[in-house]
Amino acid sequence: MVSLEDLAGVRVSVFPRSRWSETDQELRKHEPFSRWEPDPVRDEGGNLLAHKYHGHCKASDKVWGEFQVVPMLTALFWEVEHAAIYKPSPSLKGIARSPQMRLRTTEVLDALRTFEDEFETLVRRDRLL
Repeated sequence: MVSLEDLAGVRVSVFPRSRWSETDQELRKHEPFSRWEPDPVRDEGGNLLAHKYHGHCKASDKVWGEFQVVPMLTALFWEVEHAAIYKPSPSLKGIARSPQMRLRTTEVLDALRTFEDEFETLVRRDRLL
């Protein structure tokens, strides 16, 4: 069990999306995260979904930890997806591999990204007025 890369984990949700990389860069300046291995999460098209890192904390070299920096709307969707699709009850196994469900998941992530982009565009525009 101690070989799991996410035995202990933290997910940092960021909104608006434009603060995502800035937040990631700031966290990477601090121990233990500055020495952890990057393992980015990408969608099927290769687009970055989350900055993710794993490694050991100073307290133990046996417990792997993971931290993620994720746009907030994606993180909220993942909470639902995790329970319903990624780690489902035995009766729902196989749904995640369904081509239809994979397509719908991609559509949701694209829609959330589009929503955040539009939100930020409007906020920037209104600040200029």
